[in-house]
Amino acid sequence: MDISEVILAPKYISREYIDGYIKPHMRRFEVTSKLLESAIKPSMQVIDVGSYGTLVPVLKTLAIKSITVTQPASGCNKQRVTCGLPDAHRGNDYPIHLDRFDLEGPFPYADESFDFVLFTEVLEHLAYDPMHTLSEINRITKTDGYLLVSTPNCASTKAVFKILMGRNPNFYPAYNRVPSLDRHNREYTPREVRELLHFAGFNLELFQTADVYVEKPLAVQAVNLLLSLGSLCTLGAIRRHERGDTIFALCRKSGAVSERYPSFLYA
Repeated sequence: MDISEVILAPKYISREYIDGYIKPHMRRFEVTSKLLESAIKPSMQVIDVGSYGTLVPVLKTLAIKSITVTQPASGCNKQRVTCGLPDAHRGNDYPIHLDRFDLEGPFPYADESFDFVLFTEVLEHLAYDPMHTLSEINRITKTDGYLLVSTPNCASTKAVFKILMGRNPNFYPAYNRVPSLDRHNREYTPREVRELLHFAGFNLELFQTADVYVEKPLAVQAVNLLLSLGSLCTLGAIRRHERGDTIFALCRKSGAVSERYPSFLYA
């Protein structure tokens, strides 16, 4: 599957959306799509939480028939429409259920409604109570159902390099001049993501980090080398293999939430 062709197949209304968001994230879409291919089946009920539908063409290529896409809307009551892929001219070519509601409030779905939950590039945007959102994801996921998470890695080589240069390590720490849900409120380390998923009732099937954005400059490669030496000196305590800029986790629901307020995240 040529992911770039699949992702760009819809005729999007906004060229700015294509050039400013889709193309810079294409490598991330490729990694996510490979993880999807490894676990998803056409008969599954799939929900993409907090997305704008970018992966819908991939899901259609994988023969998924039941797709729900949710868009974050702070303070908004649930609104459901059956429509085409948002922001595309040929929306009817990609029919989906589109729901808009506050992702940090109750989800408008019955228990164990979905076989596969996509939760990509959303965790870092949650502002108030991330474990509530993960608890709701647990509730709507069938036992043994899948959850696929991706989120920026605030312990990446690039983040370490920024710290050494006296800069903020986060991928997107800026405040917006216009009120927006786009800002990253908290970014996570690989260890934190593993713990969150464990406490949220999910067992890891696959966990990795990858550099999916700009190529690494020589200075970042030098930091990479230092981290490799540090890993040798600490017998692996410094996890060199977990320094990619993005964290990817594919897991399955094993039970209920075991810790509602993990101590590393809540005061």
